[in-house]
Amino acid sequence: MNLINDLGELAIATRLKRLSERLSQDVSKIYKESDVDFEAKWYLVLELLNREKILAITEISESLELSHPAVVQFVDQLVDRKLVKTSTDKKDARKRMISLSPGGKKILSQLQPILDVIKDENRKWIAEADVNILGILDQLESALDKKSMYQRVKICLLEQPQSKKSKG
Repeated sequence: MNLINDLGELAIATRLKRLSERLSQDVSKIYKESDVDFEAKWYLVLELLNREKILAITEISESLELSHPAVVQFVDQLVDRKLVKTSTDKKDARKRMISLSPGGKKILSQLQPILDVIKDENRKWIAEADVNILGILDQLESALDKKSMYQRVKICLLEQPQSKKSKG
């Protein structure tokens, strides 16, 4: 018995997280076997900095739609690995500005052949499912942007008759 599958819609977040972790672990394993000291979870931050050159933590957080603490953690790990460098914003000394270091640029170029294969294999894997999963994810995210799951559930609970609430 697979409880998570049996729970269906109740476990959708768990299934998405489980799928994400599987993919991330497999990619990190590929990096390790390719002698690249890199974790998959860092890629988005490095790629964003590669494109934007220099950003504050809050800008990274907003752009990637990741929590501020998660971005701080990733940046600290990347600083420890000397893949990014930090500086103080000239206009606001409280702001930490992040940019790629020479080591970060080097690792991105080392990763590029692997990333090309990953992208191609992701395309093939998605095609096997015979659905447009990226389009579906866009639609699901857009629907949650309009009304979060919290709002949906809270409204439904508030609209339930009082007698139904007291039975459960």
